[in-house]
Amino acid sequence: MAQMKKRGPMGERGARKPADILDRDGEWGSLTSLLQSDRPELAFVLGRRRVGKSFLLARFAREAGGVYYQATKRTELEQLANLTRIVGSHYGDVAIERGAAFPDWEALFGYIAQRSGGDPFLLVLDEFPYLADAAPALPSILQSLWDHAWPGTRAKVILSGSHITAMRRLERADQPLYGRRTGKIEVQPFPYVDAARFFPGYGAADRLLAYGIFGGLPGHLSLIDPALAVHENVSRQLLDSSGRLVDEAQHMLDAFLGEAEVHYSVIEAIANGERTWGRISSRVGRAASSLSRPLRWLSDMRIVTRVVPVTAGRARKSKRAIYRITDPYVAFWHRFVSPLVDSGAVGMVEPERLWEVRVLPGLDGYMGEVFEAACREFVRRTDRLPFEPIRVGEWWDAASRNQVDVVALGPEGEVLVGECKWGTVDAHDLTRLEARAMSLVKELDAVRHVHLCLFSGRRPKDPALVARVERGDVLHFTIDDLYDAP
Repeated sequence: MAQMKKRGPMGERGARKPADILDRDGEWGSLTSLLQSDRPELAFVLGRRRVGKSFLLARFAREAGGVYYQATKRTELEQLANLTRIVGSHYGDVAIERGAAFPDWEALFGYIAQRSGGDPFLLVLDEFPYLADAAPALPSILQSLWDHAWPGTRAKVILSGSHITAMRRLERADQPLYGRRTGKIEVQPFPYVDAARFFPGYGAADRLLAYGIFGGLPGHLSLIDPALAVHENVSRQLLDSSGRLVDEAQHMLDAFLGEAEVHYSVIEAIANGERTWGRISSRVGRAASSLSRPLRWLSDMRIVTRVVPVTAGRARKSKRAIYRITDPYVAFWHRFVSPLVDSGAVGMVEPERLWEVRVLPGLDGYMGEVFEAACREFVRRTDRLPFEPIRVGEWWDAASRNQVDVVALGPEGEVLVGECKWGTVDAHDLTRLEARAMSLVKELDAVRHVHLCLFSGRRPKDPALVARVERGDVLHFTIDDLYDAP
């Protein structure tokens, strides 16, 4: 829980973003627009745990002079009493702050509206699913206030939660708040470029390496000591028994599911290379039909993502779908840390030794996929391509024998096909890419021009390839380019 001191009328002056909030300009702008509107607003804010959602909302409420409350797993009476104290403190009302709690939610919300005196008021209820579990009638109470008490006011109410499926459930047609939401913000993990702001002194390769291990959640990135090398941070946070992240992935679903064994098994199967529905079910040891609900839940929670070839016309119907872990930290943990935890090596073997013997030998293979994802993101945002893409993705054939790491489609039949290698590239890679490009083009209509592109961790030394790059026959980008765009 937290409380915010009142800072004067809202809406007219907006809210200045504090310097300790990295990026998040879009989210802050959306919150500010909500604050400044002349009508009542009911906004939902969603985001995974440790994505920085609460950090963002607490500071926004402080800057805007609003009330912020983070719900916990407590009874309804405790929640009402805690929020009563915060509201009393906010308005400087000692009798409310130190006295008995409001008798019910309607009285509390009525007090806030009365104290606003017709001015806009901001109320942020963070981790709202906990609050709704403790007070099942609360969504209906908010619906009644929205329909009858708040029209004509400038009430600004934000409901936020890390349980994304529970937050999405609030919008279903059978729920009280259906059709009432006026705004929605999903706070996303940082992409690889923005994650680098947590360790600006690292070189490009180490920046991507740190992202590939710690992921894009600010709560994880903030644990990195930029004065230490990447392997030292990994040893300290993931390979030491007292490390903050040594077991977080092992318990990340516990707060949301009573029985999560199958969900954890699905995550581990995907992280270890089983990407199709059939292979995941074989690894987990369950019938494929029984995985539909766990996979859908993991997808809704933004833990797993379903990917189809960029050429797929009807993505939902595609039979060539594969599944990936969305968070690099979770993928890394299951690939490298989980076996060490299970075997008892963590806590028995020196962390630096675990890094050298158990992590480092497989790290390049792991980073290949991280690099591919970063290259696709680079293609989406750079202006250094011969055309502006309207769609970016990847491709593989029906037999999964041929794959193109990066595919970008342009509005006038342009196609970019790209090969990514965490190490270096040579003429053989280009030859292979040309052959795969021909297979890809057969699945596209009205192709006018195919651009070949190579991405590599280091600059190529192959004379034949260098010559083609210099002539402009082939595009080439290194990992340094990924951080220097546009």
